[in-house]
Amino acid sequence: MEFQVPQFIEQKPKIVGPLTLSQFFYLAGAAIVSFVSFRIFTFFLWLLITLIFGAVGVTLAFVKINGQPFPKLIGSAFNYFWGPRVYTWQRKAPQTTIDLQKIEEIENLREHMRVQERLKNMALSVMTGKFFLKKPETEDQNRYETVVYLTGERKQAKRVDYS
Repeated sequence: MEFQVPQFIEQKPKIVGPLTLSQFFYLAGAAIVSFVSFRIFTFFLWLLITLIFGAVGVTLAFVKINGQPFPKLIGSAFNYFWGPRVYTWQRKAPQTTIDLQKIEEIENLREHMRVQERLKNMALSVMTGKFFLKKPETEDQNRYETVVYLTGERKQAKRVDYS
């Protein structure tokens, strides 16, 4: 069984002679502007307007940059300049404060748990990926804080108390 593979699927159909419909409209629009300006303006002004609109019409009809037609390129440029810019990689991290009393309460609850409850909590932590080992705290670890600069950048800095 043979199948015919479509050829030239990127080409638009030629409707008006060797031109596609959009190419014809760009060139016809330039010709109409030229005709109207010939009736209204002097020869020099008509020639200037015809050259400008003719160049724009030919550019819109035939020029492609990186395989993209020029009207699509202009539309993409307008969308870029006037569209919103959202950079997801500069997303702000929410600030959270941890109450030391809550940590002490959690530590007390963990000490008084039964063995079976501890095993269930450990299994749940391992399954959900929330298994963290608590590092022993020293005097210096309590002195670090997150600093937020005017640019939005966050860094860990050592807190110094001058008292």
